[in-house]
Amino acid sequence: MVREWRRLKKIDDLTYIGECDSEHPAARVFGGHVLAQAMSAAYYTAPEGFYVHAVHCYFIRGGEESIPITYNVKIIRDGRNFAIRYVEAVQHGKVIHLAEFSLQKLASVKDTFSLTPEFPAHVPGPDGLISNISGRHQKVAEGFDARELRGQVTERMAPSLEIRPADLNMFLHGTGGINQKQYLWIRYKIPVDKTDYMLRHATIVYLSDLELVTTGALCFDDKMFKLQTSMDHSAWIHQYEFDINDWILYEQECVANSNHRSLIHGRLWSRDGKLIMSTSQEALIYKVQPSKI
Repeated sequence: MVREWRRLKKIDDLTYIGECDSEHPAARVFGGHVLAQAMSAAYYTAPEGFYVHAVHCYFIRGGEESIPITYNVKIIRDGRNFAIRYVEAVQHGKVIHLAEFSLQKLASVKDTFSLTPEFPAHVPGPDGLISNISGRHQKVAEGFDARELRGQVTERMAPSLEIRPADLNMFLHGTGGINQKQYLWIRYKIPVDKTDYMLRHATIVYLSDLELVTTGALCFDDKMFKLQTSMDHSAWIHQYEFDINDWILYEQECVANSNHRSLIHGRLWSRDGKLIMSTSQEALIYKVQPSKI
């Protein structure tokens, strides 16, 4: 049984301790996990009726899954309609992650309208698609080297999520640098209470860090080995109300690459065509020559 990733212990009003998502910690902690726990810590200190609408963060050091992470919250501003929280994630006495959260008072929103781009209706729905994990296992059974298959190992680092790529072959093998865009259906496996808006918002931020680095590497020749890591991440929540228990379509596109850095833009859609969130991430991607055996 997968576990809910949000496990924070309150130390004082501005300090929290978090545990890793993986049931068998063995490697570097998933960045989206740290970001989402930081968001939860910020929410616990926020004024009533305020909701996160913008997130900006930096992934500074790789964290260890087996070691608890301390989240130190700083109250930057509590205004009439907006509030700012700044969160440091610390491990072994060093900051591994910095995040800033802007919150809006929902009651202050009046006489507004919604503008949204067109939903990518040409993308097949999640029903009938194969998950990234099942697809990887099939490819290995067919004789492919698991080390040469693309995509993050979500089975271990994010067990609470299921991913179904719209194009599994491109997801696992790439296109030799021809295509820079991919679509993923993502679902959180554990039912979330519809009234728990903090978990709903933190969970979509949690999954928003998935596979953007993989998309950033699409512009490379897929035969090359690559060192990949997220550097910074931004997200803007457009809809406070959405069903985190349903499938969410993640549209991702690499829009630029220079100086070893790829910039990836993303859009997260509900199944009924509403734009829930927009994201941008800068990923560090190096070409690495394969070792000679």
